Amino acid sequence: MNDQTMNPARVKEIAFDPTCGVNTPEDVLLDQIGINIRRGLPQAQPYQPNSQTAIIVAGGPSLNTTQGELVEATWKGGKIVALNGAYQWCIDRNIRPSAFVMLDAREFNTRFVETAVEGCHYLLAAQCHPRAFDLCRDRTTTIWHAMSAGEREEALLKEYYFGRCNPVTIGTTVAMRAISLMRMLGFTRFEVFGVDSCWIGEEHHAYAQEENNGEKRISVWLRPRDRDDKALRFLCSPWQAKQAEDFMLLIKERGNLFDLNVRGPGLIASMIRMGAEIQIEEDTT
Repeated sequence: MNDQTMNPARVKEIAFDPTCGVNTPEDVLLDQIGINIRRGLPQAQPYQPNSQTAIIVAGGPSLNTTQGELVEATWKGGKIVALNGAYQWCIDRNIRPSAFVMLDAREFNTRFVETAVEGCHYLLAAQCHPRAFDLCRDRTTTIWHAMSAGEREEALLKEYYFGRCNPVTIGTTVAMRAISLMRMLGFTRFEVFGVDSCWIGEEHHAYAQEENNGEKRISVWLRPRDRDDKALRFLCSPWQAKQAEDFMLLIKERGNLFDLNVRGPGLIASMIRMGAEIQIEEDTT
């Protein structure tokens, strides 16, 4: 394992809580969940641990500089699990996804599944827009549950599935949920690409995603344990800072259940490498 392999003992908890609520009204989530659970799709459920490696591919800007490492990881037998727009990014580079994961409930995200890949397994959260499920109608598709609508969703699923439901919890982003989802499906080894939790230069993603162009940015500092070392400053959208917080919680709660290696120069990988404390500032960019 290299120096960016997750070691929970080295990580400090984050002491900030940016406001990053669910981006879709609860009533809309419940309506979409109600439609999608009635499609008769199999639910994601726990599997026995296996020795395969899940290569989580998210859309952070470092993806464009770690492509060689990603290809090398696939040569070693890892399974590509592409998230959101990283799915098409992989396809455009002849990197075949074995699985696709989506969490976001908004309709414009259905563009992520417009291209079908033979043999790919589509893992769609029940809250995703029904059109995403329609596009995946003739593909291998599994439904999973994020519980973003809280107690009302829990009650709906309990009634429909007669209490037989396995929610995927922890995290506000698809990247954090995907790790827990794939662990539930039996994977215990993860290579993680494009989970930067920060802007790199003027890029928030490895590909064009106009919805994020005007986002507020805040300063997040990594403070090394050794105060003689230089602190690092990252610019983060609020949801990226919250994702870093979620990552700390995920490792605290479940870090003993998997081995995880985060690639690239982003906030999360740097935080692991440095064993650093993290600090947020109020200034904006």
